[in-house]
Amino acid sequence: MKFDVPEPPDLVPRLRQQLILAQVRVMEVEDARDAVAAQLATAEHQLARAQELADAKLDEAAHLERMHAALRADCDHLRHQQHLAHEALQQARAQLAHAETSWRNEQEVTTGLQLQLVAQNAALRDLAAQRDALLAEAAARDARIEELNRHQHAMHASRSWRWTAWLRALERAFGTKR
Repeated sequence: MKFDVPEPPDLVPRLRQQLILAQVRVMEVEDARDAVAAQLATAEHQLARAQELADAKLDEAAHLERMHAALRADCDHLRHQQHLAHEALQQARAQLAHAETSWRNEQEVTTGLQLQLVAQNAALRDLAAQRDALLAEAAARDARIEELNRHQHAMHASRSWRWTAWLRALERAFGTKR
């Protein structure tokens, strides 16, 4: 069933006008929404970038904390090494003092040995002069031996030596001596 309600004559145009106004407001809201969406995207992008920077800074802070702990350990190690070096230095100084005393004693012994060395050098020079004389004599003998060897070689290479070889062989075979 349908009820016919009489409509006031200005209601339809008013409704149309309100509908148009509502559509305009919807369009304004959509424009505002689009502007806010762009701002929201920018804000989300900036927020993501801020999160990346925060993560990077946290990683840097953790790295710096590890480096700080490592440097502190290195510092403690260096202090220990300094202590050991100081003790070693004191021992070395004591050894140096002992070595200086020993050195002075050895200097006295060295002076006596140097005097003996001077005497030995003089004896060595005399022996060197004798050696040079003996070498000269040996060189003269070597020259004479070389000369005799050349003479013997020339004799063995001669025709008469070769022709008389059978006589020398007979002499060796029969053992006749002169």
